[in-house]
Amino acid sequence: MTPIISIDGTDDKILHILIKDARTSLKEMAKECGISSVAVLNRIKRLKKLGVITGATLFAPIGIMGFQIVATIGMETDANTEEIVKFLCEHTHLIEPSTSIGEYDLCAVVYAENISSLNECVEMAKRRFGIRKVIVNVWSGFPYLNFENIQLNPLKKGI
Repeated sequence: MTPIISIDGTDDKILHILIKDARTSLKEMAKECGISSVAVLNRIKRLKKLGVITGATLFAPIGIMGFQIVATIGMETDANTEEIVKFLCEHTHLIEPSTSIGEYDLCAVVYAENISSLNECVEMAKRRFGIRKVIVNVWSGFPYLNFENIQLNPLKKGI
């Protein structure tokens, strides 16, 4: 089990600044946190070493990239989920595959150019892998990835 890392209010503030805009300068972060730029840099280095910060990610708006559909696919299957994920990677714009416990053995978030291409991929997967059940939820809008409100400090137990 991965150990839980404790962060203080300043670490929390730095992380939220980076979540909002990873290109924020050390000087701007220092001013917002009320500490020196060197202190911010040292905290970022420590958070990287602890594995709290693992990199930076770009979230491009999918509409300008030609995608019209965002869908979640839930699958009940007896097949090897690794093979299904490989298939989805080859035939869709797979964003997030995840094996799961519950109603579905595999859940995936995919982007598609249109409903026809999504349906074609789902039908191919069902035929190829003998998937018992597939549920597709097409999102009514594009995802708004807002990580600014995430609570980074663990919740206190017993409160």
